[in-house]
Amino acid sequence: MLAAALGIGAATACDRAPDLDIAQLTLATGPEGATYRESGAALAELWNDALDRPVVRTLPTEASVDNTRLLLGDEVDLAYANVDVLRPHGADVVALLRIFDSVVHLVTLRDNGVRALSDLPGRRVAVGLPGSGTRYTAERLFRAAGVEVETRDYGQQSAAQALLDDEVDAVMSLTAMPTPAISWLLENGPEMRFVDLGVEAHALQQAHPGEYLSVTISNTVYPGVETTDTVAVPTLIAVRPDFPFDLARRLTGTTIDEAHRLARTRPEAHQINPRTAAATAPIALHPGAADWFRDAKP
Repeated sequence: MLAAALGIGAATACDRAPDLDIAQLTLATGPEGATYRESGAALAELWNDALDRPVVRTLPTEASVDNTRLLLGDEVDLAYANVDVLRPHGADVVALLRIFDSVVHLVTLRDNGVRALSDLPGRRVAVGLPGSGTRYTAERLFRAAGVEVETRDYGQQSAAQALLDDEVDAVMSLTAMPTPAISWLLENGPEMRFVDLGVEAHALQQAHPGEYLSVTISNTVYPGVETTDTVAVPTLIAVRPDFPFDLARRLTGTTIDEAHRLARTRPEAHQINPRTAAATAPIALHPGAADWFRDAKP
């Protein structure tokens, strides 16, 4: 029905813009201060240019868990969502591409005595909104480490302000680097530190194979802060399996071919290339996206 409404012929598989009669597509993004929201706005603009009209609109949300719920409920057409959140719904969702990797940032004031996750029991920690991927992954992280904290519900930007206002002792943020809210915090607050999560990254990888990566937060990304080991999870642009073939192919190709344009304002877009973008496992690629990647191989 959606394909008919969009006026797309399923057999067409070319790089020209299909003759689409699209009323509107909705892309679920994230809260204020989150990469999802800012990346989503730039991506929607790129897609609208490729489709020659303002077809794609963005919807602010609480992020990954909220986005997945909206996608499964047919309330949005596309969604930023993390692999760990999507995996239980793998029969009902597919991916256009891996857009970037979301990194766990656990940030605290340098002088408050928190150096490791084991220093957090009983402390107040902002762990994202209830519908966020940050909350989902934070709960797994604390469970794997056997740590109980006093969780606080804050979006990205409000969590940063809460740390400055002494309403929380630490902030956890799961999003691409550099994260707008974390960058703001480092620029506007006293000295900060990232809590090393190297051990916890290994524990998560063992508990949930194929979902998490060990990564490093570099001081070249956040000047003035020590390089720190942490954990990341791939972030995908997810759609339902019935998303039109030609449209999936077109949006996937446009995103990768024009990644350099996105990168002018969105640093995380430097991660986008055909090899990494196709690596969406354990979530399958949409057939239209897979078709584009097959043709893109040299």
